[in-house]
Amino acid sequence: MSHRFTVFEAITESLRIHGLFDDSSAEQIKDALNEVQLPDEDYFIQKYPHELSGGELQRVAIARALILEPGLLIADESTSFLDPSVQAKILKLLLELQNERGISMLFVMHDIGVARKVSDRIAVLHNGMIVENGPADRVISNPQHFYTKLLIDASKGTEV
Repeated sequence: MSHRFTVFEAITESLRIHGLFDDSSAEQIKDALNEVQLPDEDYFIQKYPHELSGGELQRVAIARALILEPGLLIADESTSFLDPSVQAKILKLLLELQNERGISMLFVMHDIGVARKVSDRIAVLHNGMIVENGPADRVISNPQHFYTKLLIDASKGTEV
């Protein structure tokens, strides 16, 4: 989110780029913020990025994406810089939205322990190549590639 835009302007920009901005957009934006658990829409809509916490910024980013009603949401390191409690809340929110909206999600992350909790399938990339791919439980319980094993060892104790 650009530091020059308020939350309202940032979400409006997404709608305008896709030719979806109209008279009902302000209400849609408030609904989207409420859906990502930023319930005081009038408060958040006027805020700039530096006035928001990391978790609030992630919620705004999710609202900005979901207002376009995508069939696929790509969450690229969406929780990597958040403390564990906020990370858990954001991941829970994403999974709830996935179930409610019936959208597919692609999580890009380095923490394979977290990936196991939020994914049906896991693909492990190493040096730009997929080195392992399959159902999450199988990849974690029976890793075949050394890099998958390294990721699992590095994530021991990760709880979400």
